[in-house]
Amino acid sequence: MYFRPGNLFKEFIIEGNKQKVVSAGRVVNEFAGDGSRQLKGCLAEATEEERTRHSLPDHIVTHTIVQSGPPEAKRADRLILGNRVFYITDIDEAGMLGIATIYYAEEREGVKS
Repeated sequence: MYFRPGNLFKEFIIEGNKQKVVSAGRVVNEFAGDGSRQLKGCLAEATEEERTRHSLPDHIVTHTIVQSGPPEAKRADRLILGNRVFYITDIDEAGMLGIATIYYAEEREGVKS
């Protein structure tokens, strides 16, 4: 296994997703977090197979984040790494034994953390 700078484990801040109805009757997502919920994971670019398999109609998977242990975030949460923002589209609890979790995420450009 070859390690390159930037491929090591990093601390992501988890922001939960709450849906709210605005005055026009439209549903919008509102993310909130105080920085106390975090996960330590390894960030990598998604493969073409992962993009095809785990993308949603409005959210194309761009990255995978692998975390040791059971899931700490859930689908539709937002992860923040410095000035980068990731929207979780799918979660794979590898083996269902709580050993590792794979998050499939879309990097959101132009979103303020």
